[in-house]
Amino acid sequence: MKYKAEMHSGRGLTEDNLVFLAQKAFSSSSNNPEDFRNMTISWAQFNRENLPGRNFTFWQWFDGVVELMKKHLKPHWNDGAILGFVNKQQAQDMLLSKPNGTFLLRFSDSEIGGITIAWVAENPNKQGERLVWNLLPYTTKDFSIRSLADRISDLNHLLFLYPDRAKHEVFAKYYTPPLSKPVDGYVKPQIKQVVPEFTTPNPEPSTGVTFMDQTASSSTTHSNSFGVYSSISDNMLDPDGEFDLEDPMDVARHVEELLRRPMANQWSSQQS
Repeated sequence: MKYKAEMHSGRGLTEDNLVFLAQKAFSSSSNNPEDFRNMTISWAQFNRENLPGRNFTFWQWFDGVVELMKKHLKPHWNDGAILGFVNKQQAQDMLLSKPNGTFLLRFSDSEIGGITIAWVAENPNKQGERLVWNLLPYTTKDFSIRSLADRISDLNHLLFLYPDRAKHEVFAKYYTPPLSKPVDGYVKPQIKQVVPEFTTPNPEPSTGVTFMDQTASSSTTHSNSFGVYSSISDNMLDPDGEFDLEDPMDVARHVEELLRRPMANQWSSQQS
């Protein structure tokens, strides 16, 4: 009831969603809804004691999800594009039965107000092996820079929204329109998300627009003669199959700040 009221949506929580929440609140692994029917939750379990292995409570986690959805993702929830209440193991089991390029959106277990993209693809380091990958969770600060729909559009290896919906059919109506033509000889750069290990060629139409790839790979991030920012050499892929997008997000924010400054100030600072 709380979720539906806050979202002002006709789409509430399913029984599977409620079982997921009960598992989290009671630290239970049971998948049987009947096991929770007559249970009551204490205030300590609800909003005093931290969840196992976390530094936040059940209510803090749930409230973070609601706030993220209200601010940035309500249309996608109403469209049924966000499963949300799915843990990492469930996502893996669901995706491994689908073709490569199938993805889903689930709420992060490890971060308040975070949502991640999980997808199935070939292991770049081992031919013939299929794995499920997870992006580091997005939060409100990330969506204030680039929307979820645009980020999904950027990632060419994402093809089908689980179970089998072509991604453009689901998200295209939310894509940011192409930038207008240059004015007085100036073009506005656009920040795009890139995951180097899964980048595929996708030439952009010749519109005179400059695109700035968002990447942490030292082979694709180049320094320029003005030294706006230095190259980042951190590897985005960790042994658990997670992508650390914190560094490139910082780069993206820094570039946006520079773009907002008067050109004279930028030039004088570079000269000094």
